[in-house]
Amino acid sequence: MQATVTVQRPDPWRAEVRKGWQLVDRHPLFSVHHCWLYAAEEGELSPDTWAVVTEDGDIRHHPRRRAEAAEWAWVFAHLLLHLGFGHADPRTCTPKDLEGDRPEPAYRAACCLAVDRFLRTLEIGRRPTPLPAELPEQDEVTLSERWRRLGIPEAYQPLGEEDFRVCSVEMAEHHDFPAMFAVGVAEAATAALDRAGTPRATAGKHLDEPWDLALRWFVSSYPLLRALAAGLNIVAEVELARSWGISIAAVSAEAGEIYINPLARHSEEEWRFVLAHEMLHAALRHGERVGVREPYIWHVACDYVINGWLVEMGVGELPEGLLFDPTLSGMSAEAVYDTIVTDLRRMRKLATRRGRGIGDVLDRPPRPARGGVDLDEYYRGALRTGLARHQGNGRGLVPAGLEREIRALDQTPLPWGA
Repeated sequence: MQATVTVQRPDPWRAEVRKGWQLVDRHPLFSVHHCWLYAAEEGELSPDTWAVVTEDGDIRHHPRRRAEAAEWAWVFAHLLLHLGFGHADPRTCTPKDLEGDRPEPAYRAACCLAVDRFLRTLEIGRRPTPLPAELPEQDEVTLSERWRRLGIPEAYQPLGEEDFRVCSVEMAEHHDFPAMFAVGVAEAATAALDRAGTPRATAGKHLDEPWDLALRWFVSSYPLLRALAAGLNIVAEVELARSWGISIAAVSAEAGEIYINPLARHSEEEWRFVLAHEMLHAALRHGERVGVREPYIWHVACDYVINGWLVEMGVGELPEGLLFDPTLSGMSAEAVYDTIVTDLRRMRKLATRRGRGIGDVLDRPPRPARGGVDLDEYYRGALRTGLARHQGNGRGLVPAGLEREIRALDQTPLPWGA
């Protein structure tokens, strides 16, 4: 009598889950996440719950959910972004945001919207259900406060169980998911620029020069500019600085690089100020906003505004000779330009971080970027995420003018005819 051999056929829907996870796991944004994927036990998750991420970063998906890999990729990226944005970190939550170790409904809905809004800018998977075309632009704190008072709109009501849990302070310190996400942001920005053919002169180098220490301080200790610092590289080359007339520093938003003159002598605190100055130039797109204005005077106006913000926030130490005038406090770059443009002779004698008579925002990088990579979405996302984390961490007030600038980046430009 011949024995019957039963061949176990692979489950095609489980294969879709694995494909979806691979799409996310191989994306540069999630290059460092230390999370693992498991199938939940039968009955562990409700039927309308796709997946959850646990306190220590394990992702558990519904074992009987049938969906395509693209939808699973969106779900997994959504969960990892909750961790990266610090939504599961008790140090960034207020008591009213929590119900035990679970997020309060309005806070959860606001966090999910913030994640989905960010995911719209990425090419990762496909959302299982469509979102409204126009999404609220407020951060998680503002939205959750509003929805507690007025109720959560039906379009933004999350389905199923809470998709993330809030961990303990000890676990948050052990698993620093926001710091891992900052590394992923840097990897994603570098990958985008590499695809465009832009050489990354200092990518992967970890030096102990004061400007390198200053940049790492932003990544580890300053939420507002953390993602920006992680995504920009420093190029410190004497010959390049000499050929481009860079006395201290300059920035190219297109190349994602800050150019340092290594012969300039500043303390680490002063380099923090200089790097924050250049990062804000790039992220606020000052080079593209010059319009019909006189370029150098526009750069001087932007310098006055940025330096005023940094002094107000106490970021680093103001280096000697930097453009700073407390009488211009609270004014926009456009308003400062209109104020100072009447005295062109005196203004042309002032020096930016690049040098006298030239702006420190480069209209083209010393090594031209190719391929036309548009980093607007990256800069907007980095500043928006930084603002939410900075305010959520209680790291101090952000100047009203800077907050207006960051929020204005998310507004759709007015048509030319208007």
